[in-house]
Formats: sequence, C-alpha cells, structure tokens
Amino acid sequence: MPASSKEPTLTRSQTRAQPAQQTRRAATQNARTKAKAQPNVGTRSAVASRQRPLTRSVAAANRAQQGPPPTPPKPVSPIPLKPESSTTSTSSDTWSSPAPSRGVSIDEETEDELYPQRQAALSDLHELPTVDGACLQELYRDVASDRRINAFLSKSSLYDSEKRIWVDILQSGSNLKTALIKIVKTIIEELGHSKGVRDVVDTSNIQLPHIDDPTQTSKPDIAIKASGPSFSVPRGTETIGFSNTASVFDVHCDAAVRDRHIDQLAVYNRQIFFHQLNRLFARSLLITETRVRLVHCDRSGGYKTDWLNIHENPATLVRLILGLSSPREAVLGLDTSVQWTVKNGVKVAGTITTLDSCRKRVKYQLVMGEPYFVARAVRGRGTVCWVAKDKAGKRILLKDSWRVDAQVPEYTFLEQARGIKGVARMLAFEDGRVQTKTLRPGNFNFDAPDFYNRTMCRVSMECYGAPLHEFTSQREAIAALRDAIQGHWYLLRAGILHRDVSIDNILHGKPGSDEGHRGVLIDLEMAASTGGTATAETTTENRMGTYLYFSISVLRSGSGERLLLPAPHDYLDDLESFFWILCHLLYGYDGINHPVPDAFSVRSMLGQFEDPERVHATTRKQLYLGGEGPKEYPPPLFWSAACIELCEAFRLYLYPLSSAKGKSRQRPDGELIRQDLYKNAHRHYVDIIALFDAALEKLARPGGEAPRHDGSALNPTPAALAEHVAASEQLPSTPVRDNLKRGPETIFVTPLKRRRLS
Repeated sequence: MPASSKEPTLTRSQTRAQPAQQTRRAATQNARTKAKAQPNVGTRSAVASRQRPLTRSVAAANRAQQGPPPTPPKPVSPIPLKPESSTTSTSSDTWSSPAPSRGVSIDEETEDELYPQRQAALSDLHELPTVDGACLQELYRDVASDRRINAFLSKSSLYDSEKRIWVDILQSGSNLKTALIKIVKTIIEELGHSKGVRDVVDTSNIQLPHIDDPTQTSKPDIAIKASGPSFSVPRGTETIGFSNTASVFDVHCDAAVRDRHIDQLAVYNRQIFFHQLNRLFARSLLITETRVRLVHCDRSGGYKTDWLNIHENPATLVRLILGLSSPREAVLGLDTSVQWTVKNGVKVAGTITTLDSCRKRVKYQLVMGEPYFVARAVRGRGTVCWVAKDKAGKRILLKDSWRVDAQVPEYTFLEQARGIKGVARMLAFEDGRVQTKTLRPGNFNFDAPDFYNRTMCRVSMECYGAPLHEFTSQREAIAALRDAIQGHWYLLRAGILHRDVSIDNILHGKPGSDEGHRGVLIDLEMAASTGGTATAETTTENRMGTYLYFSISVLRSGSGERLLLPAPHDYLDDLESFFWILCHLLYGYDGINHPVPDAFSVRSMLGQFEDPERVHATTRKQLYLGGEGPKEYPPPLFWSAACIELCEAFRLYLYPLSSAKGKSRQRPDGELIRQDLYKNAHRHYVDIIALFDAALEKLARPGGEAPRHDGSALNPTPAALAEHVAASEQLPSTPVRDNLKRGPETIFVTPLKRRRLS
C-alpha cells in the first residue's frame, strides 16, 4: 500500500508484472488442454442488516480468499420457461430459430480465448452463489413509482399488457439484441431522466481493453455509456470503454445460453471496478428472449440471481434497466465522496470528502497525476490510496480499505503507534462507511462459509515518499530498508506485530529525512497485538499475499500443514520477510528505475521464491537461506560489493534463527525453544540494524556504490563480516542454546507435503 504503494501509477513493483503474465499464459494453456481433452442501494434495510452477527475469524477469511481457482461449471442445457420452438437458428441473437444445444454457443477458438478471463475473475471473486430471482422484484424500488411504470407499459407499443409479452422480442424473425436495445433506449429516454448523460451502445463489435492486460479485451453486447463526475473516456481512439460504462448487458437466446455466459458478466464487473476507482459494487444483466439474470460483485465477492421471467414481470425489467443506467451515481454503486471535474471526457481535477481529526466533514483536493495504489482484486481488502492536499497545501494520503468483522481496525494500531519513528502517522479516520452485507438481497444466505461481511474504512495519513523499489541510489534503498526494520522494532516494543512486511509496505521518507525517518513502514491492516510479548498469541494461518516475502515458517503453516506442529507468527517471521525484500531489490533491479526484464521468469531466483506451489517456494527458500545465498547466485553487477556482503551477512545471521524455529515445530516442547529465542529479540534487531549501518558506511565512501566487475566480493572474509557489525565489535553468534544449532541440511528436515495453493 504505498502512498504514492498499495496504482495513474503506483502499481506494485514494475517487476511484479512478470508473474501475472506467467499466470495468464498458464491459464491459457490449461484452457487449451481442457478444450482438447455508501448507501444501501435497492437491497434491504441497512439497520436490519447490521443486526446480523458476523464474527468469523480473519484467518478463515484469508483462507477462503486465497483458495484455488474454482473449476468452471460444466455447460448444462437451460430449462426454458416455455416450450421450445421447433424452428432452428444459427444466431444466438435470434429468437425465431433457436439452434439445437451442442454444449457450446461459440467456436472453440473463441471459447479458448475467453476461458482465462473467467478463470481470473472466478479466482478473484470465487464461485458466485445463486439466489432466488424473486429478489429482483425488490431491487431499485425507488427509481420510479409503480404508477409511472404501469402508465409507461400501458401506452407503449413495446409491451402488450393483454398478452403479457414484450412484443418485439417475440415477433417471428426479430433480432433479439436489436429488440432489446430499442427497449432499453426507450425506457431510459422516457423514464430515466438521464438528460443525455446515459446512452445505450451496441458494443458487440467493440473491444473494451482490460486495465490489467491491454491485450485482453471484452465485447459485451450492450453497454450503458455514461458521463459525469466519476466517468472518463478511455485512452485511445475508442469513445467507450470500461472507464465510462455504467453497466453492461449480454444477450443470448434460451436455447444457447450456458453457465459460462453468466460467469462472463463477472469479468465485466471486475473490469468496471478496476477502471472506476470509487466503485463500491458493480452489476450487470444476462437477458434472453424470456428471462433475465443479474450478477452483483462487491468486496465480499458477489452473487448471481436465478432466472426471472421478463414477460410476466415487465415492471421488474424496467426497474433493472433504470437502476443500471441511473443518473445518480450512488445508485450505480459509486462512492460519491470522491468526485472529479471532467472536461472533454478527461478528469482534470477532483475532490475527496471525509472526516478530519475533530470529526468534522472536510473536503480535500485530489492531486491529479500523482501515483497512488489500487489493489488489482475485487474480493478482499480492496485497498485504494488517494493523494490529496489540504487548504494549506500540505500533501496527505487517504487510504480506503475493507476489513472483515473479526479484524481489528487498522486505525486502532495506527493510533497506538502514533509518534513512533519509521511508522506512518495517522491524521484521522472515518469508519463504517459501507458494509457489504447491506448490498446483498434479503434472501441471501449470510451463513454461507464463503461469505465474510466487510466494512469500508477511510484513514487519513501523512504523505511520504515513493515506494521502496523507486530508489534513486543504492544507499537510499538500503537506508530506507534499515529504518523500516527499526520502525518494526519500535512497533514490537509498543505491543504491535506487523505481520505483512513486503516491498509494497515500505516507503521512502520525505526528502532530507534524518536517520530513523528515511524509510516508513505502512499498512497495519494485518497487524496483531502482542500483549507485550515478542509474538502474536494466534497461530499462523494461511495468509493472503505473495509467497516472495513469506518466511519459511509461514509457508509451512496453516490448515494444509500435516507434518509440523503449529507455531505463532512472530517477529522472526517478519525479520525474514525483510531479508526477502532485500533479495527482491538485488535480484529484481539491475539499475535505478530499471527492473530486470525476466526477474520473475519461471527459472529465475525470484520466480522460484514465489512459486504458487508452496512446496516449491519453500524448498527454494530453504536452499538459498541455508547455504547458497548471493555467492552461489550472484545478483546483477549493478549492485556494489557492500550490498552483496550485506545480503550474505543477513543470510548468515537469519539462518540459525530460522533453523531453530523450524526445529521447535518438530518437538512438543517447541514453545520453550521459541521462548528462548524471544529472550534475545532486542539483540536480534540491534545486530541486524548494525549490519545495515556497516553497509551504509561502505556505500558512503568514494566509489562505495560502484558496480561490481566480477564475483570476487561474493565470498566475504571473516574480517569483512566482522566489519558489518563494527558497532557490536564482531558478528554475534546466534543467541540460542548450543543443542539447537544445526547444519544447512537440517532446516525443516521433515518432508514437505505437496499440495495446492491455499
């Protein structure tokens, strides 16, 4: 979550694009293999909703959100509401002649292209539960009165009230999509009060690019083109894209519709979220000649409705169209506390409204063009960071995020950490802005094991520098990492364990910052109270996030681990995460603002560290930490000898600590072993910070940041290692009992059990 951390830009580190591309390639290959073999908007009372107790654990929510991608449902023949016509057709848009079902409605090549899109969406959102379509009758009740809708239906030639049919849809030979576009346009023009800010566009032949991969596009059948304070025209030559789309509708005839068509709506909703940063939820429709279904997505995942007959429920169809094209942005699912000034379709200025430290409503000016962070996932914390200025021109960071009910709010820890060097300073917070349970219909199953209510909170903080990977010198990068480690130590002393140490959660300090403020630790959403001890009192569970920064112990934890005893997430795990961040810098960059192009390829060091199979990631990290290090796998020559020696010294220091914790999980008295380690927590931080100070001293010398010419600096002598801990006179031996020391071959000697990512 960088301030400027956790997307236009402050995505993740530029080098992190590589694993995403690998995942997409893998998904595509898998598809080919398979082919071959705010407000409570129109739902229910927010008051009634808040009465539901939802107190399942944060760990359980994390496990649920990191499960393996669901297998797409197999196509099944729909159950028509009326007997099928005996005529045939070759077009999914045409009602008069439905084609016999073959299990697919598009050719195999097209299906192969769309399969990865749906896999990515369902991996993010998880399987969407189905609710009774009757809930659609209660949706958007306030968009138009029954009297107005009934008057429209009575006078319109589109609907025959006596026969109870939408005439054009069922006329022999009519084109279904054309008929529906006419219906949608007429409803919006006569009942929508949109005043030209909403338009109906046939997008079946228009490619709408995806923000996470422009090579991927979608072509929904119908899009509601929107203009207003939350919409902007897409970049490029097209006049419509997901950035100025209120909602989309797909059209298929009953005989050809399949489950994959409803799943495709999740793809559209997800892209709307990514392009419109103030989205709270997104909805879209799948319409046939007789029925309609809705897909809803929010930060808890989403749901899909069962079919509802549009001929027998014409007023419901009218309300759905009006709600999904409403000129009121809050009805569409947009957070209206964030608004932009739009000129010629481009956002040129903006504001964000929240509470200040006196709990008074205040409006800040958004800093346009500044980097900010957007989580590229819908389900989950949904972090979005905004950079703004107050009336005095001071820059501030506003962070929106969503937490589960059992989670301690981040602002609680930030308040506790106020005044600690190396940790972000909170200015104010606004909690309880929206809850996802208020966005679900009354007949939704809130006891479903995959549903976790989430509450939106906005935290205002001081604005710092760029994220860690945007360093301007080697010394700046090492200094920022050093001060973040010190900040972590101070947090621990204050009774807080961070538990989410990553390169995205370290920022450079403000320009000219002195020691202790050159690096800032941010994002305390996953933090836990330690009660004054060296660890949280909860056992490590399967966690969200990339394996790149996970300690070996965390990788070997959770419900899937059968061979090692449970162990708490402690400060040693976070210290190891700092080591893997250093490795990310050394192996991920071969120059300033120059990420290594193939840093995350399958065979690269970083690529293996974050292998999606835990067994592979764990084994690789064990080998590197236990003996290989930079002497066996030299980082790019850009990095000076001082940085390489720091990495090697850090590795040598961490290895016995990791080994001792690993051994503690093989013995019933493991708690005693860990407590023996924890007694030396203060010393561990002092020693590691001394390693960084020694490296910084070397980097400050003339030529200290000079690139290496060969690998001669990769085997530091004992004297060189001793120099790294000059402040401590010599490199300290690991403060654990003698009988706990083991060689590299004994780290986690228990065989690893291969299993899926969970």
